[in-house]
Amino acid sequence: MIAGFEEFPLIDGASMLQDFLFWPTYLSATMAPHRDSLVTEAFAVDVAACFEYFDRLTDPDEWPVFRISLRDGYEIDLVYWNEPDDNSTEFVLRRSGQNSKLVLASVGGHEFRPGMSWPELVAAANLSGDPHGIVEPHARLLLLLPAFGDADLPADANGMVAAALRSCGAGVGAGELAAYMLRQPERWPRWRSDVNGALVCDGRHSRRNPAGPAAHSPADLLEISTALAAR
Repeated sequence: MIAGFEEFPLIDGASMLQDFLFWPTYLSATMAPHRDSLVTEAFAVDVAACFEYFDRLTDPDEWPVFRISLRDGYEIDLVYWNEPDDNSTEFVLRRSGQNSKLVLASVGGHEFRPGMSWPELVAAANLSGDPHGIVEPHARLLLLLPAFGDADLPADANGMVAAALRSCGAGVGAGELAAYMLRQPERWPRWRSDVNGALVCDGRHSRRNPAGPAAHSPADLLEISTALAAR
């Protein structure tokens, strides 16, 4: 059960991570919609098969959820929002036992992203995790990748993403695919700390941009930064 989603047909999507079509379908839809051939070639799968699997992920009668546990009782729930004619992937930050939720990013449809910096992404991927959620670091990194955007990437970023791709089934094209997904589109911002100590960005469509049209409140921005802080 996730606050704000009580009326929707959520299902645990964790077992889908073992499907050989999951990763190429997920990444082509969220990170490479205009170069899906890069993804399908890296994973040696057929484009048509990925389209069929996408229909499963976006079934209006079953909304897959992938849970990524963080510190201090926080978690990120990746939710497939599968309303007919209104599909998106929601990255929701919440604290176990509480009813409130904060949407970090929405991918597809009316997009609001990015919702995480590179250090936050790496820190979240490398946490030990809750045994009831997604625990494998490479899977956690790739699941969270569409929510991230950061114009200031370290030199080893491409190698880290390529290693995650190989761990999840990609082959010789993993390096080229990683480089493409880490290209710096216009939406990728720079991050800074505001006067309250919250990590914020200048991304035009990010909810962590205090000046953006869908910005979170200062209190929420601080809570997000605290929950995602790399320590």
